[in-house]
Amino acid sequence: MDYNPTVESKRLILRKITETDKMDLFDLLINSRIQRRMVWNHLNNMEDITQYIKEILSSYENNEPSCFAIELKESGKLVGIIEFINFKEEFMCLEVHYMLLPKHHNKGLMTEALIKIISFIFKETSINRMEAFCLKSNHASGKVLEKAGMHLEGIMREKIFIEDDYADLKFFSMIRSDIQYV
Repeated sequence: MDYNPTVESKRLILRKITETDKMDLFDLLINSRIQRRMVWNHLNNMEDITQYIKEILSSYENNEPSCFAIELKESGKLVGIIEFINFKEEFMCLEVHYMLLPKHHNKGLMTEALIKIISFIFKETSINRMEAFCLKSNHASGKVLEKAGMHLEGIMREKIFIEDDYADLKFFSMIRSDIQYV
């Protein structure tokens, strides 16, 4: 079972990250509006990006759920990523994070990518539960998760300390029996 195959949707190719993605990943991290401190806070320069790619490539070699590049079919350009973290084989559960270049927001690309990846995960693997978090104040991200079929389980009050203050997180999940579009 390959947890990270190439998967295609109408407008996107969802594929493994490669060494050649280094500059695109750097651009994504520099130009993203997401609150990087939640997931990607350790990526501050090209050396960090190089190490991050090495970690991703290692996870591919170990056949662990990892990271998908979101590439536009039209241009072949990397415009975002979907990353799985905290995979616990004994629980068959993982956490999903994502990031998209701001100029591609509000086009349905992230929803399209998530639906395709979620469908793959539940159809082709034995993973039973997927979880996601977003800042309570990030309404757009919450809508993306809901459109992808995830369910709001609740609010984790003052879960993270960010920009000199505590912030609430929305907690979403999906289980295998929720899937409607496989």
